[in-house]
Amino acid sequence: MTQFLDASFLFAVFCKDDSFHQQARKVIESINQRSDKVITSDISLSETINLVFRLKGPSEVNKFLKYFTKTKTEITYIDKETFQSGYKILLDQKSKRGLNFFDCLHLATMKQLGIKNILTFDDDFKNYVKINEVN
Repeated sequence: MTQFLDASFLFAVFCKDDSFHQQARKVIESINQRSDKVITSDISLSETINLVFRLKGPSEVNKFLKYFTKTKTEITYIDKETFQSGYKILLDQKSKRGLNFFDCLHLATMKQLGIKNILTFDDDFKNYVKINEVN
């Protein structure tokens, strides 16, 4: 099975003081045992780097990137078509309280790659894709 990794999940895996850290680590261990394919996007990775920088500082960004490069996570880079698809998802929402633009880009990326599962701690995805149970 292919899993898309959202920024909230990536942050939780890396940051030991995150409230979801233990759950995220268990999921990663399970994925490694099953040899699932894990993919994230340049957007999700950028979001995570920004979050680590803002909450932990620049030295922790370097540690995160060292950690991340040792994982088996594949990075996909969004193209113009995916960007436009994400923008359409954003504008098609009925409320301004829906998904943010980054999350819309994640959905567009998943659609383009045929991925139906996301690992996230962000409940906003629940009406759009299958959120894998993290417990």
